[in-house]
Amino acid sequence: MPTIDDIARELGISSATVSRALNGSRLVGVEVRKKVAATAKRLGYEKRSIRRHRGRAILSVKLVLPRHLEPERALFYDLAALVEGLRVGFTQCGLNLLCEVNAPDFDPYPHKKGGDIDAFIFAFHRPSQQTLKSLREHGTPFVVLNRAIPGLPCVASDHAAGMLDLLDHLRATIPEIRARFVSIEGLGQIHEERLDGFEQACQRRGIDFDRAKHCIEFPDIASIQTERVAAATKHANVLVCVNDIVGTVVLSELDRLGVAVPRSIAVTGFDDSPVRRLSRPLLTTVNLPVEELARYAATRLQAEIIDNKAPAALLRVTGRLIVGDSTP
Repeated sequence: MPTIDDIARELGISSATVSRALNGSRLVGVEVRKKVAATAKRLGYEKRSIRRHRGRAILSVKLVLPRHLEPERALFYDLAALVEGLRVGFTQCGLNLLCEVNAPDFDPYPHKKGGDIDAFIFAFHRPSQQTLKSLREHGTPFVVLNRAIPGLPCVASDHAAGMLDLLDHLRATIPEIRARFVSIEGLGQIHEERLDGFEQACQRRGIDFDRAKHCIEFPDIASIQTERVAAATKHANVLVCVNDIVGTVVLSELDRLGVAVPRSIAVTGFDDSPVRRLSRPLLTTVNLPVEELARYAATRLQAEIIDNKAPAALLRVTGRLIVGDSTP
């Protein structure tokens, strides 16, 4: 049976355009709709029923989530907040959200009905070059969430602004800051952007910070142990952790050492992830606005699909400083 892709190849247009034409979208001109309808009829294409919800079209959007080898990575964000942000962001239409897990062999169109997907959202990971090539060939809109990739439509957290807020909070109560940046390997762009952001914040505020000397990077969460944490605190009065998971483990090891937080040393995290609620004392952090990121991503996709706007460039969303008990 002929598919949307067959009609697209016949006419030399994208599968997304064919789908919109068959569904009567106002984004497609009358002449194109006529050509699509005529070609569909000639090929014997059978159009499925258009789904409606209170008189509005329902978009099918595929949310592609990362596969984590380390179980603690699942604690970085609240999936419910991500889904709610997407639901709220699609204000002009209903949402049929399909979820899939990324893999090395991920195929955005694994079967012939793949042309029925109106848009893709890649959350917390970078789509492969093969995936991007396939999306462009099909003309399907997409957004990458919480990654900043040149040339791609992205909605990401403003890590630099968050680090500046953290530093200004610390400066308000600590006269002479001697900071160490604590991270783990494997975080890639997130590590680099947050370290860059903290370094820039120190430069702007005239605080001594040498990333070559003052950045402590552990191989993984399990390797954050008492001896190395003790070494990190030497000559330091602030530990800025790359995220809340690292911050929570660091607090646990400081407690083993008998180091009083925040009286002897201040500790911060980043993300306001679910694991932060378990930290003692409660971490000072900057929230990763997952729901807001998702809402902006949905709004951008809606503008591209419904209003025929061009894909937007990178958008940075600023998180909010959340003061806990781990800083003075």
